[in-house]
Amino acid sequence: MKRDFRELAITGKKEITKLERFVEEICDYYNINNEYFGNILLATTEAAGILFALNENSENGQVIINFDRSPKGLVFKIKLGSNEGLHIDNEDLLDREIRKHKLSRDIFIIKALTDEITISVNAKSIILVFYVSSMNYEKSLQRINELKEYWNKKDIVIHRK
Repeated sequence: MKRDFRELAITGKKEITKLERFVEEICDYYNINNEYFGNILLATTEAAGILFALNENSENGQVIINFDRSPKGLVFKIKLGSNEGLHIDNEDLLDREIRKHKLSRDIFIIKALTDEITISVNAKSIILVFYVSSMNYEKSLQRINELKEYWNKKDIVIHRK
């Protein structure tokens, strides 16, 4: 299988439209349906938002999004640019609890939308895996069932004398 690897760097939440276009081009290339496209888009933007939120005190808050097609499916690795780490300096207890609550909500959303998620311990990267091999299988089962229904359907026949 030919390897498909793409990379995008964004420097702030204002450039999130670049990420949206990046995901849209990938989903168009792989013919991903709109429902699954929405899951991928929301999960990747939430993951990038988490990394931006964790490093809002950093001067050059850059997030790099790598895409790779693997036998498992579509893999998006969202990571911090350069050698940045988690920058939480003098944060009071209330701010820390608010941040934890927001991050746990965002991570819950991402877990609900992805098939696999890996978050690094030092909060430098988030890897999202979306299984797409079964999508075509599900579509083919749906078509088979529709054909069976069509062929088994009894038409009302009117006899004329």
